[in-house]
Amino acid sequence: MEKTYCSYHPTKPALWYCEGCNAAFCPDCVTRRDLGGNRKSTLYLCPKCGSAAGSLPVQNLIEPFWNRLPRFFAYPFTTTVVVFMLVLSLFMTLFSAPGLISGIIQMLLFGVLLKYCFAVLRHTARGNMNPPDIDEHTIVDDFIIVAKYWFLGAVFVAAGMLCLTVCTRLSLDIGFTAGMGLFAACIVGLLLLFPAEVIVLAANGRLLSALNPAVSLRMAVRMGSSYLLMNFFLLFLYLAPGTLGYFLRPYSPGFASTFLLALANCYYSVVAHHLMGYVILQNHDTIGFDVDIEEQNVCAARRDRLDDTSKGVLNAVNILIKEGKHGEAADLIREETHGDIANPELAERYHQLLKLTQKDRDMLEHAQRYLELLTRAGSMETARNVYLECVAADPSFNPRAQILFKIARSFSEGGNSRAALEAYNRFIRSSPEDPLVPKAYFLAANVFYEKMLSPEKAVKTLKRLMRKFPDNEIIPYAEKFLRRIEQHG
Repeated sequence: MEKTYCSYHPTKPALWYCEGCNAAFCPDCVTRRDLGGNRKSTLYLCPKCGSAAGSLPVQNLIEPFWNRLPRFFAYPFTTTVVVFMLVLSLFMTLFSAPGLISGIIQMLLFGVLLKYCFAVLRHTARGNMNPPDIDEHTIVDDFIIVAKYWFLGAVFVAAGMLCLTVCTRLSLDIGFTAGMGLFAACIVGLLLLFPAEVIVLAANGRLLSALNPAVSLRMAVRMGSSYLLMNFFLLFLYLAPGTLGYFLRPYSPGFASTFLLALANCYYSVVAHHLMGYVILQNHDTIGFDVDIEEQNVCAARRDRLDDTSKGVLNAVNILIKEGKHGEAADLIREETHGDIANPELAERYHQLLKLTQKDRDMLEHAQRYLELLTRAGSMETARNVYLECVAADPSFNPRAQILFKIARSFSEGGNSRAALEAYNRFIRSSPEDPLVPKAYFLAANVFYEKMLSPEKAVKTLKRLMRKFPDNEIIPYAEKFLRRIEQHG
């Protein structure tokens, strides 16, 4: 299937399409409208014309499984799943001794593992890349699926034994080598078919469909090369625990090696079923498996935390920018927000647009609000840059007093001493009655002495501070600082 990419983000797969505008949109571009109701349905709109956008197949967002192999192996490493595997492995080890009771308990424990693995497979097949919760639903409910799985395994073993019997008899006529070669071919065919049977069972829950070779073979053929590649990796996952046990057994005590082998079985079983679930998701449209577009979370697009209004405006603005309509984009933000922009991303976009369109007066007016948003968010590097741009456009520009004070301190901490002194001086001149003015004098003196290596100017600044604010609480610190400067000559 050829992928459709977003008309405005060419590297991002699209999920919606507007026929009227002949444009495709990724989750970052499409406009959402919550329709409310019990099911909280959402209407997806074209950000250009506002009409309803049609959905593209969710498969358009799904990357091939071979591109995310490392994430399959990292999948079980969540606290809940790790604890589940450790506890299950411990009990499997404790009841590993031969005996009827131990055998029954082992079967139950293995059934619990299979039940959870089936939950992993179905969870992944519906587009959820996080492991399902370990609760009554995933461990106990619908336990009959485990019996069906076991029956599939028993049929597989019986088919293998039948192939061995038939090939052994045929070898008397066609030769031992040819007979065993035929047996190997039969086993390979069974191994290739078995995952398809498991997928059929997971897709519809019907054992008879899974046991029907025609159904499983048809599904495998529909998946094509991805199915064969999946089998290649599954083979390694199936062989990994036994291989690990073979190498560990000579170097570890019986209990330890048994526990590690059980843990490896749990781990690789979860990974294998996650892989199969993802292959179902990747091929869901060809095999008829439904995926709810609201549940799938495979796409890597970020989830905005903006309110619906800001998000819709930002989407429309981004499209206008892509089309080179900077003036229209700025006008749209102004009309929709009436100058009251609470979202930093939208504020940043508006600031850049005002610069591009050389609307200095609007830029300076907007900068008052924008600098407040930046300092509140701790984005001081951006705040410093915006402040310098505004001062260059209008030397008399003054943000709100507390904002200017924070920017001055940020300049000092960032190593721009001259800009820090200029900002402190601007703060003192513009807000002489502000209670932070004495501290601004003190910090400016510190910049002169520590960073500008100018003790004379530091002394002059401190004496001015003590003369203007003799009763301020910062005076003892200023006197101490002054003595230290004078002692060092």
